[in-house]
Amino acid sequence: MSAGGGTAVFKGFKVVLTGDEGLVSTYHGTQLGFASALPMDVFPRFLEYLVFPTKSGRYGRMLTSQYGLCKIEASLLESGFSRDDVAIVDPRRLEEGVGSETRVVGIGILDPLGINYGTALLRVVLKLMGINTKLQSYMSWATMRILENPAIRRYRRNLKVVVGGQGVWEIVDSGLQRRLGIDTLVEGEGELVAPELFRKAVQGEELPPYIRGKPVPADKIPVIRTPSRGIVEITRGCGRGCLFCNPTLLMFRSIPLEKIAREILVNTLGGERHITLHSEDFLRYGSRGLIPDEEKVVNLLAKVIKIPEVEGVSADFATPSTVAVNPKLVKACGDLLGFSERNPSIIEVGIESASPRMIRRIAPGKPKPFDAEAWPDIVEEAISILNEAGWWVCATIIVELPGETEGDVEANIRMVERLSRYDVFIFPLPFIPSGSLRKAKGLRTEDILPKNPRNVELIAIAVYDAIDKIRRLSGKLVARAPPPIKQVLNAILFFAASVGLRKLQRGLSEIPSYLLVN
Repeated sequence: MSAGGGTAVFKGFKVVLTGDEGLVSTYHGTQLGFASALPMDVFPRFLEYLVFPTKSGRYGRMLTSQYGLCKIEASLLESGFSRDDVAIVDPRRLEEGVGSETRVVGIGILDPLGINYGTALLRVVLKLMGINTKLQSYMSWATMRILENPAIRRYRRNLKVVVGGQGVWEIVDSGLQRRLGIDTLVEGEGELVAPELFRKAVQGEELPPYIRGKPVPADKIPVIRTPSRGIVEITRGCGRGCLFCNPTLLMFRSIPLEKIAREILVNTLGGERHITLHSEDFLRYGSRGLIPDEEKVVNLLAKVIKIPEVEGVSADFATPSTVAVNPKLVKACGDLLGFSERNPSIIEVGIESASPRMIRRIAPGKPKPFDAEAWPDIVEEAISILNEAGWWVCATIIVELPGETEGDVEANIRMVERLSRYDVFIFPLPFIPSGSLRKAKGLRTEDILPKNPRNVELIAIAVYDAIDKIRRLSGKLVARAPPPIKQVLNAILFFAASVGLRKLQRGLSEIPSYLLVN
């Protein structure tokens, strides 16, 4: 029975796509996504609806959702599935979308076991504050809540459960697929494999337990039909070959401008006024190599900002070496997008390691076209350039990479000291065994948390500096939230940062004073 079937009783969408609240939430348009990594020991449940709001309509169909789910939905619709039979459903309203006619539930996951970078970092920071956590993260808890949802269990005999997304490797490597009741795991890009897989599920055929989706050519990547919280992909992949990254990032592709414009239109028609251009390195849009194509990048931004109903545009990722190659282009981009010291945006960069030796070993393509020996200087120069162009930078360093020495740790500490005077948040992330380094260590929490005391010191120092800056910038981080909610979120964020600083200060009292960042 379809959703458009007159007065007949609705019996569920044939294909339901969903994900946990931490994945699909709008976050009121704020920068508070990290909250989903908080362990349930410390996350106040009464804040769940405030921090993780969702938007949905009839039968729980989401009005705006996570980009990956929107892409899978689009691939199904392009292959011939009906809009009445396929829906991205709010995880809080699954009982409305799942019914006796539902044949497959597709679940997008990011961190189902609570062991990714953000969760591991928060556990270290909380421990430094004197808080020992034992429970799973909110995102992990919410994922399990979907898998155990009463509606899915009620009709389990008639439907298949398919799971995909960035967190699939956790279930593959832990061997928990059968225990979690998952029929098929899809690892890698899903747009090419999803239509056939879901059609088999609808027809009641047996599904393979595991499928690896290959990189999708740019001309085969579908255009979304459901708004994606303003996120629009402009490139896919990276091609720099870092050993700890997903293999699908090895293939760099630029999305045609016509497709980008259509996805922006889908978002604006759905009420999304701020567009985030998603990529692994937005300055490489349209390029055939590692050197930016200045004309194509400027042309992209100029056309995007002229699209009716678009009130703001930002980019989410850049690579330090690409920034350093063309400072003039970075300045032009900041000017086009209207960024300044008074109106900053936030962009992410991956430092990975401040040690040239480690960069040569695990991320040899990261500094190109520069030499690995110059990497620390490239990073500092890039952050300075981005700051001058109106960007605050969220930078990550991976600690305890395989083969790391004391000298590599000291290089990271020196980098944190060098960058403390810039508008940058530095987050040292515990190494997670991903990419081609997946088997480098175990998946238990005690396997992932840093063992080297100097790395713990590094995390404490960097996070203290970052939280201090977050406290000062709290109003900007929640600026796009509706006025009443903005005031509440700003107060919560400022209070949490202030308390965190006081507790971290006590943890830092054990660290030699010469290590503290001034």
